[in-house]
Amino acid sequence: MEEYLEKLLTQIRCKKARPFVEEELRGHMEDQVSDYMAAGMDRSRAKECAVKDMGDPVETGISLDRIHRPRAAWGLILLIVVISLTAVVIHGLMGMESETFSGNRFSVNGMNFAVDVLAGIGVMLFICFIDYTTIARYAKFIAAAILALCFTAGVYGVQICGITYYIKNVRLSIFALMLFYVPVYGAVLYQYYHTGYRGFARAVLWMVLPVFGALRLPNLMLSAVLLVSMMVQITIAVSKGWFLVSKKKVIAGLWFAGAGLPVFSLAFSYMFSFMAEYQRERIRAFLTNSKSADNITSVLRSLTESGRLVGKGTKDVIGVIPGFDSDYIFTYLTAGYGMLAGVLVLCILTAVIFMIFGVSVRQKNQLGMVMGCGCGMVFLLNTVINVMENMGWLPLVGQTFLPFFSAGASCLVMSYGMIGMILSIYRYKDVYPGHVKITPVKRKQPVE
Repeated sequence: MEEYLEKLLTQIRCKKARPFVEEELRGHMEDQVSDYMAAGMDRSRAKECAVKDMGDPVETGISLDRIHRPRAAWGLILLIVVISLTAVVIHGLMGMESETFSGNRFSVNGMNFAVDVLAGIGVMLFICFIDYTTIARYAKFIAAAILALCFTAGVYGVQICGITYYIKNVRLSIFALMLFYVPVYGAVLYQYYHTGYRGFARAVLWMVLPVFGALRLPNLMLSAVLLVSMMVQITIAVSKGWFLVSKKKVIAGLWFAGAGLPVFSLAFSYMFSFMAEYQRERIRAFLTNSKSADNITSVLRSLTESGRLVGKGTKDVIGVIPGFDSDYIFTYLTAGYGMLAGVLVLCILTAVIFMIFGVSVRQKNQLGMVMGCGCGMVFLLNTVINVMENMGWLPLVGQTFLPFFSAGASCLVMSYGMIGMILSIYRYKDVYPGHVKITPVKRKQPVE
């Protein structure tokens, strides 16, 4: 049997797949041996028959090699290439148009955006070829580092309009960095696999800390995106039996607390002035439809109403609202090229989001599934929030972006980085079984 397995496994080129294939085949052969022995054979003869039943080791190994090998998600890759080229063209046209507006303090340059896209693609390819289980081994270290930077930004951060964007002298977007926490959190969850209520409580703590850190920035939208995304992840984990707890009670309690806590926190912060005054003004303006207190939302509504189905609307966007190349690029598209242009972009992004969830849900390995669903939630929520803010349906209470289209190197690179993680998950979908043993990397103890 050992000689047969050794000869078979040498036909499988992916070394990562060999231990799992061996485990599966050995188990199958041992079952066959047990059946033959139950029929009256001695163990030696039973092994010979079991090996004979498996067929030629070379042919069987070649067949298994066709199945258990890394694969590329060419459909998703092609879609990302199309999106990248479309976004570069849009920003190039935007840059040419903005040159006619003198005194515009916002840098809109198609070449700069193209450079950021190339950097993002580089990060995407780098993460794609990193085994996502390797990221899982260092998950707690990565998560702790992100949390440390978040809380540092809360103390030493640079604020713009009351929101902390980055740490002093470190031009790294805390917003983008915190979003990357979500897929990492999926790997942190997996390290508590098959633990009870104590392990579940620790997993919840890893979820609460970044939400609290985002509230201290303060960035309400970021905290909401983090909370909802991670609650979806932990709900999947509980439903799949990762924790030895009462599934229905835990999930119901989790969503009761998770849905009630944000509403309570928002109301509490508003009533007792724990949020910035400009944020309170924006909320009041949105609820009362006042134009004086929340001018940007009013302008966005006006631009939306003046848009046409096809072609440029009656009002200009460039020079009217700040961040038309980043936060409000959806408004630029609908007002500058028509509502159909905005719908087309949304259709493309919807296709990407469906592909991300499709790769994740059909993923055999549960670690990859939860990490992938986290990436999908980040794209879904940011797209929905950005469009709703651009349409004037939500008050402007935090930073947001339209994936792959908004200018800003940090968010752009983060978007491509998450796609790289999805490609890595897809790459090993036929290599890893439902569960793999992840050995967390621990901090070395000092030698006494």
